[in-house]
Amino acid sequence: MITSAIDIIVPVWNRPIETRACLVNLVEHSPAARLILVNNGSDRETENLLEEFAEALDERALLISSRFNLGFVRAVNCGLARVEAEFAAVIRQSTLVSEGWLEPLLMLTRTRPEAGVIVPRLERAPLKKEHRGGSPPISTTEVSHGDFAAMVVRKGVYDLIGGFDEEMDGAGWCLKDFSRRALRGGFLTFAAEGSPVAAVDEPLLGSAERREELLLRSAAAYRARWGEERAFCVYFPREADPDAIRQRLDLMLRGARQGHTFVVLVFPATFKVLAREGYGTLHRNIRLEKLPRLFGAGQASKIAVALGAGTPGLVTVAGVDGISAGIPGSRPFAELERLIVAAEAEKYGKVP
Repeated sequence: MITSAIDIIVPVWNRPIETRACLVNLVEHSPAARLILVNNGSDRETENLLEEFAEALDERALLISSRFNLGFVRAVNCGLARVEAEFAAVIRQSTLVSEGWLEPLLMLTRTRPEAGVIVPRLERAPLKKEHRGGSPPISTTEVSHGDFAAMVVRKGVYDLIGGFDEEMDGAGWCLKDFSRRALRGGFLTFAAEGSPVAAVDEPLLGSAERREELLLRSAAAYRARWGEERAFCVYFPREADPDAIRQRLDLMLRGARQGHTFVVLVFPATFKVLAREGYGTLHRNIRLEKLPRLFGAGQASKIAVALGAGTPGLVTVAGVDGISAGIPGSRPFAELERLIVAAEAEKYGKVP
Protein backbone atom coordinates (compact mmCIF):
# COMPACT_ATOMS: atom_id res chain seq x y z
CA MET A 1 0.00 0.00 0.00
CA ILE A 2 1.24 3.51 -0.88
CA THR A 3 1.39 6.04 1.96
CA SER A 4 0.99 9.55 0.57
CA ALA A 5 2.36 12.76 2.05
CA ILE A 6 -1.15 14.19 2.10
CA ASP A 7 -4.71 13.05 1.46
CA ILE A 8 -6.88 15.48 -0.53
CA ILE A 9 -10.61 15.33 0.20
CA VAL A 10 -12.93 16.38 -2.64
CA PRO A 11 -16.66 16.27 -1.83
CA VAL A 12 -18.60 15.96 -5.09
CA TRP A 13 -22.24 16.57 -5.90
CA ASN A 14 -23.02 16.51 -9.63
CA ARG A 15 -21.49 19.12 -12.03
CA PRO A 16 -19.33 16.55 -13.89
CA ILE A 17 -17.57 19.10 -16.14
CA GLU A 18 -16.28 21.12 -13.17
CA THR A 19 -15.48 17.93 -11.27
CA ARG A 20 -13.40 16.47 -14.09
CA ALA A 21 -11.46 19.74 -14.47
CA CYS A 22 -10.78 19.83 -10.71
CA LEU A 23 -9.60 16.20 -10.52
CA VAL A 24 -7.38 16.40 -13.62
CA ASN A 25 -5.90 19.60 -12.18
CA LEU A 26 -5.20 17.99 -8.79
CA VAL A 27 -3.59 14.91 -10.33
CA GLU A 28 -1.31 17.18 -12.38
CA HIS A 29 -0.27 19.52 -9.58
CA SER A 30 -0.40 17.22 -6.53
CA PRO A 31 1.50 14.11 -7.67
CA ALA A 32 2.40 12.93 -4.15
CA ALA A 33 -1.18 13.08 -2.86
CA ARG A 34 -3.92 10.49 -2.52
CA LEU A 35 -7.40 11.69 -3.51
CA ILE A 36 -10.33 10.90 -1.23
CA LEU A 37 -13.38 11.37 -3.45
CA VAL A 38 -16.66 11.70 -1.56
CA ASN A 39 -19.60 11.02 -3.87
CA ASN A 40 -22.30 13.03 -2.14
CA GLY A 41 -25.35 11.43 -3.73
CA SER A 42 -24.44 12.46 -7.29
CA ASP A 43 -26.32 11.50 -10.45
CA ARG A 44 -25.17 8.55 -12.55
CA GLU A 45 -23.02 10.59 -14.95
CA THR A 46 -20.94 12.07 -12.13
CA GLU A 47 -20.85 8.74 -10.32
CA ASN A 48 -19.39 7.07 -13.41
CA LEU A 49 -16.79 9.82 -13.67
CA LEU A 50 -15.67 9.29 -10.07
CA GLU A 51 -15.52 5.53 -10.51
CA GLU A 52 -13.34 5.95 -13.61
CA PHE A 53 -10.94 8.28 -11.79
CA ALA A 54 -10.72 6.00 -8.76
CA GLU A 55 -10.04 2.96 -10.94
CA ALA A 56 -7.38 4.76 -13.00
CA LEU A 57 -5.59 6.13 -9.94
CA ASP A 58 -5.74 2.77 -8.12
CA GLU A 59 -4.06 3.19 -4.69
CA ARG A 60 -3.78 6.93 -5.21
CA ALA A 61 -7.54 7.28 -4.81
CA LEU A 62 -10.25 6.26 -2.37
CA LEU A 63 -13.90 6.58 -3.40
CA ILE A 64 -16.54 6.98 -0.70
CA SER A 65 -20.15 6.94 -1.90
CA SER A 66 -23.41 7.99 -0.33
CA ARG A 67 -26.80 7.28 -1.86
CA PHE A 68 -28.04 10.75 -0.89
CA ASN A 69 -26.60 14.21 -0.40
CA LEU A 70 -25.12 14.37 3.11
CA GLY A 71 -24.43 18.08 2.96
CA PHE A 72 -21.00 19.55 2.31
CA VAL A 73 -19.71 19.68 5.90
CA ARG A 74 -20.77 16.14 6.68
CA ALA A 75 -19.13 14.94 3.45
CA VAL A 76 -15.87 16.64 4.49
CA ASN A 77 -16.05 14.87 7.85
CA CYS A 78 -16.59 11.52 6.10
CA GLY A 79 -13.39 12.16 4.18
CA LEU A 80 -11.45 13.26 7.27
CA ALA A 81 -12.44 10.04 9.02
CA ARG A 82 -10.63 8.07 6.28
CA VAL A 83 -7.42 10.13 6.19
CA GLU A 84 -4.26 8.07 6.71
CA ALA A 85 -1.60 10.66 5.85
CA GLU A 86 -0.12 13.16 8.32
CA PHE A 87 -1.97 16.00 6.58
CA ALA A 88 -5.34 16.35 4.88
CA ALA A 89 -6.42 18.94 2.34
CA VAL A 90 -10.03 19.94 1.63
CA ILE A 91 -10.76 21.11 -1.92
CA ARG A 92 -14.11 22.13 -3.40
CA GLN A 93 -14.97 20.55 -6.73
CA SER A 94 -14.99 24.01 -8.37
CA THR A 95 -11.43 24.86 -7.20
CA LEU A 96 -8.40 24.82 -9.49
CA VAL A 97 -4.85 24.82 -8.10
CA SER A 98 -1.60 25.79 -9.82
CA GLU A 99 1.89 24.35 -9.91
CA GLY A 100 3.60 24.53 -6.52
CA TRP A 101 0.42 25.38 -4.59
CA LEU A 102 0.90 22.70 -1.94
CA GLU A 103 4.60 23.07 -1.08
CA PRO A 104 4.34 26.28 1.01
CA LEU A 105 1.53 24.79 3.07
CA LEU A 106 3.40 21.59 3.87
CA MET A 107 6.62 23.51 4.48
CA LEU A 108 4.84 25.64 7.08
CA THR A 109 3.42 22.59 8.87
CA ARG A 110 6.94 21.21 9.22
CA THR A 111 8.61 24.43 10.37
CA ARG A 112 5.72 25.47 12.66
CA PRO A 113 4.41 22.41 14.53
CA GLU A 114 1.64 24.58 16.02
CA ALA A 115 0.23 25.23 12.51
CA GLY A 116 -2.97 23.21 12.47
CA VAL A 117 -4.97 24.81 9.64
CA ILE A 118 -3.31 26.43 6.61
CA VAL A 119 -4.89 28.16 3.61
CA PRO A 120 -3.13 28.94 0.31
CA ARG A 121 -3.29 32.11 -1.75
CA LEU A 122 -6.91 32.18 -2.88
CA GLU A 123 -8.12 34.15 -5.89
CA ARG A 124 -11.87 34.51 -6.39
CA ALA A 125 -11.55 34.35 -10.16
CA PRO A 126 -10.20 31.95 -12.82
CA LEU A 127 -6.41 31.70 -12.87
CA LYS A 128 -4.68 33.77 -15.52
CA LYS A 129 -2.35 31.87 -17.81
CA GLU A 130 0.70 33.82 -16.66
CA HIS A 131 0.09 32.76 -13.06
CA ARG A 132 0.78 29.12 -13.78
CA GLY A 133 4.15 27.72 -12.79
CA GLY A 134 7.13 29.61 -11.43
CA SER A 135 8.12 30.16 -7.83
CA PRO A 136 6.38 33.25 -6.47
CA PRO A 137 7.52 34.68 -3.12
CA ILE A 138 5.82 33.11 -0.11
CA SER A 139 4.20 35.20 2.60
CA THR A 140 2.97 33.77 5.89
CA THR A 141 0.61 35.26 8.44
CA GLU A 142 -1.96 34.08 10.94
CA VAL A 143 -5.62 34.27 9.92
CA SER A 144 -8.95 33.91 11.67
CA HIS A 145 -10.07 30.68 10.00
CA GLY A 146 -9.66 28.31 7.09
CA ASP A 147 -11.54 28.17 3.80
CA PHE A 148 -13.40 25.21 2.32
CA ALA A 149 -12.28 26.28 -1.16
CA ALA A 150 -8.81 25.00 -0.26
CA MET A 151 -7.00 24.35 3.00
CA VAL A 152 -4.73 21.88 4.74
CA VAL A 153 -5.56 20.41 8.15
CA ARG A 154 -3.03 18.57 10.28
CA LYS A 155 -4.42 15.12 11.06
CA GLY A 156 -3.35 15.59 14.67
CA VAL A 157 -5.87 18.42 14.92
CA TYR A 158 -8.69 16.19 13.68
CA ASP A 159 -7.58 13.39 16.03
CA LEU A 160 -7.70 15.84 18.94
CA ILE A 161 -10.85 17.89 18.31
CA GLY A 162 -12.85 15.91 15.75
CA GLY A 163 -14.36 17.24 12.54
CA PHE A 164 -16.32 20.33 11.59
CA ASP A 165 -19.61 21.08 13.33
CA GLU A 166 -22.28 19.62 11.05
CA GLU A 167 -25.02 21.72 12.65
CA MET A 168 -23.36 24.95 11.47
CA ASP A 169 -23.27 26.57 8.04
CA GLY A 170 -20.75 25.29 5.52
CA ALA A 171 -18.87 28.57 5.53
CA GLY A 172 -17.69 31.25 7.95
CA TRP A 173 -19.15 30.28 11.31
CA CYS A 174 -18.34 26.59 10.89
CA LEU A 175 -14.76 27.42 9.88
CA LYS A 176 -14.31 29.91 12.72
CA ASP A 177 -15.58 27.37 15.22
CA PHE A 178 -13.10 24.77 13.96
CA SER A 179 -10.17 27.19 14.31
CA ARG A 180 -11.26 28.17 17.83
CA ARG A 181 -11.44 24.52 18.83
CA ALA A 182 -8.02 24.00 17.27
CA LEU A 183 -6.72 26.98 19.26
CA ARG A 184 -8.07 25.45 22.45
CA GLY A 185 -6.05 22.36 21.54
CA GLY A 186 -2.88 24.40 20.99
CA PHE A 187 -3.01 24.79 17.19
CA LEU A 188 -3.03 27.99 15.11
CA THR A 189 -4.49 28.92 11.72
CA PHE A 190 -2.23 30.38 9.02
CA ALA A 191 -2.18 31.54 5.43
CA ALA A 192 0.91 30.46 3.49
CA GLU A 193 0.55 32.29 0.19
CA GLY A 194 2.60 31.22 -2.79
CA SER A 195 1.20 29.87 -6.05
CA PRO A 196 -2.44 30.90 -6.50
CA VAL A 197 -5.53 28.75 -6.16
CA ALA A 198 -8.69 29.73 -8.04
CA ALA A 199 -11.71 29.58 -5.75
CA VAL A 200 -14.84 29.97 -7.83
CA ASP A 201 -18.08 30.43 -5.90
CA GLU A 202 -20.45 27.49 -6.17
CA PRO A 203 -24.23 27.75 -6.74
CA LEU A 204 -26.24 28.22 -3.55
CA LEU A 205 -28.64 25.39 -2.78
CA GLY A 206 -32.00 25.52 -1.05
CA SER A 207 -34.21 28.50 -0.36
CA ALA A 208 -32.83 31.87 0.70
CA GLU A 209 -35.01 31.72 3.82
CA ARG A 210 -33.52 28.42 4.98
CA ARG A 211 -29.99 29.61 4.28
CA GLU A 212 -30.61 32.75 6.31
CA GLU A 213 -32.11 30.71 9.14
CA LEU A 214 -29.07 28.41 9.21
CA LEU A 215 -26.72 31.40 9.14
CA LEU A 216 -28.44 33.05 12.09
CA ARG A 217 -28.54 29.78 14.03
CA SER A 218 -24.84 29.17 13.34
CA ALA A 219 -23.89 32.69 14.43
CA ALA A 220 -25.86 32.28 17.66
CA ALA A 221 -24.26 28.89 18.37
CA TYR A 222 -20.79 30.33 17.74
CA ARG A 223 -21.36 33.30 20.07
CA ALA A 224 -22.74 31.05 22.79
CA ARG A 225 -19.63 28.87 22.52
CA TRP A 226 -16.90 31.48 22.00
CA GLY A 227 -18.35 34.89 22.80
CA GLU A 228 -18.86 37.98 20.66
CA GLU A 229 -16.21 38.96 18.13
CA ARG A 230 -15.43 42.64 18.62
CA ALA A 231 -13.58 45.38 16.74
CA PHE A 232 -11.07 47.75 18.39
CA CYS A 233 -9.16 50.86 17.39
CA VAL A 234 -6.04 51.28 19.55
CA TYR A 235 -4.15 54.59 19.59
CA PHE A 236 -0.51 54.94 20.63
CA PRO A 237 0.89 58.47 21.07
CA ARG A 238 4.20 59.59 19.63
CA GLU A 239 5.99 59.21 22.96
CA ALA A 240 4.79 55.63 23.59
CA ASP A 241 7.58 53.24 24.58
CA PRO A 242 8.26 50.77 21.70
CA ASP A 243 8.73 47.86 24.11
CA ALA A 244 5.35 48.60 25.67
CA ILE A 245 3.76 48.70 22.21
CA ARG A 246 5.32 45.33 21.33
CA GLN A 247 3.95 43.78 24.53
CA ARG A 248 0.50 45.15 23.81
CA LEU A 249 0.60 43.97 20.22
CA ASP A 250 1.42 40.49 21.51
CA LEU A 251 -1.70 40.69 23.65
CA MET A 252 -3.73 41.86 20.64
CA LEU A 253 -2.42 38.84 18.73
CA ARG A 254 -3.95 36.63 21.40
CA GLY A 255 -7.20 38.55 20.92
CA ALA A 256 -7.04 38.22 17.14
CA ARG A 257 -6.82 34.45 17.56
CA GLN A 258 -10.14 34.69 19.40
CA GLY A 259 -11.70 36.42 16.38
CA HIS A 260 -11.38 40.08 17.44
CA THR A 261 -10.11 42.68 14.95
CA PHE A 262 -7.75 45.58 15.66
CA VAL A 263 -6.71 48.76 13.89
CA VAL A 264 -3.57 50.08 15.60
CA LEU A 265 -2.76 53.78 15.11
CA VAL A 266 0.94 54.64 15.46
CA PHE A 267 3.24 57.46 14.37
CA PRO A 268 5.59 57.03 11.34
CA ALA A 269 8.81 56.31 13.24
CA THR A 270 7.12 53.65 15.34
CA PHE A 271 5.34 52.23 12.30
CA LYS A 272 8.66 51.83 10.48
CA VAL A 273 10.27 49.96 13.38
CA LEU A 274 7.28 47.66 13.93
CA ALA A 275 6.89 46.88 10.23
CA ARG A 276 10.59 46.01 9.96
CA GLU A 277 10.22 43.61 12.88
CA GLY A 278 7.24 41.85 11.31
CA TYR A 279 4.50 43.27 13.50
CA GLY A 280 2.60 44.40 10.42
CA THR A 281 1.99 40.77 9.43
CA LEU A 282 1.24 39.20 12.79
CA HIS A 283 -2.36 38.42 11.93
CA ARG A 284 -4.84 39.52 9.29
CA ASN A 285 -7.12 40.72 12.07
CA ILE A 286 -4.46 43.26 13.13
CA ARG A 287 -3.79 46.26 10.90
CA LEU A 288 -1.13 48.86 11.61
CA GLU A 289 -2.22 52.33 10.48
CA LYS A 290 0.44 55.01 10.03
CA LEU A 291 -0.55 58.45 11.28
CA PRO A 292 0.74 61.58 9.52
CA ARG A 293 3.97 63.01 10.89
CA LEU A 294 2.27 66.34 11.65
CA PHE A 295 -1.08 66.69 13.44
CA GLY A 296 -1.17 62.94 13.97
CA ALA A 297 -3.18 63.14 17.19
CA GLY A 298 -5.95 65.12 15.50
CA GLN A 299 -5.94 62.72 12.57
CA ALA A 300 -6.24 59.75 14.94
CA SER A 301 -9.55 61.12 16.17
CA LYS A 302 -10.83 61.46 12.59
CA ILE A 303 -9.72 57.94 11.69
CA ALA A 304 -11.41 56.49 14.77
CA VAL A 305 -14.67 58.31 13.96
CA ALA A 306 -14.56 57.11 10.33
CA LEU A 307 -13.86 53.51 11.42
CA GLY A 308 -16.71 53.67 13.91
CA ALA A 309 -19.11 54.83 11.20
CA GLY A 310 -18.27 51.77 9.08
CA THR A 311 -17.94 49.29 11.93
CA PRO A 312 -20.87 49.26 14.35
CA GLY A 313 -19.77 48.52 17.90
CA LEU A 314 -16.16 49.59 17.34
CA VAL A 315 -14.41 50.23 20.68
CA THR A 316 -11.62 52.81 20.83
CA VAL A 317 -8.78 52.06 23.24
CA ALA A 318 -5.99 54.24 24.61
CA GLY A 319 -2.74 52.33 24.11
CA VAL A 320 -1.19 54.45 26.85
CA ASP A 321 -3.38 55.17 29.84
CA GLY A 322 -4.73 58.70 29.94
CA ILE A 323 -3.69 59.62 26.36
CA SER A 324 -6.62 59.19 23.97
CA ALA A 325 -5.90 61.91 21.35
CA GLY A 326 -9.30 63.36 22.10
CA ILE A 327 -11.08 60.27 20.78
CA PRO A 328 -14.47 60.22 22.54
CA GLY A 329 -15.30 57.18 24.63
CA SER A 330 -11.80 55.68 24.64
CA ARG A 331 -11.39 52.78 27.05
CA PRO A 332 -8.22 52.05 29.05
CA PHE A 333 -6.01 49.28 27.66
CA ALA A 334 -6.37 47.35 30.92
CA GLU A 335 -10.04 46.79 30.05
CA LEU A 336 -9.09 45.21 26.72
CA GLU A 337 -6.49 43.06 28.43
CA ARG A 338 -9.03 41.77 30.96
CA LEU A 339 -11.41 40.82 28.13
CA ILE A 340 -8.78 38.79 26.26
CA VAL A 341 -7.26 37.12 29.31
CA ALA A 342 -10.69 36.21 30.74
CA ALA A 343 -11.71 34.57 27.44
CA GLU A 344 -8.48 32.57 27.39
CA ALA A 345 -9.20 31.23 30.86
CA GLU A 346 -12.91 30.61 30.28
CA LYS A 347 -13.04 29.44 26.65
CA TYR A 348 -9.60 28.10 25.87
CA GLY A 349 -8.46 26.56 29.13
CA LYS A 350 -5.45 28.85 29.53
CA VAL A 351 -4.52 30.18 32.94
CA PRO A 352 -3.34 33.82 32.80
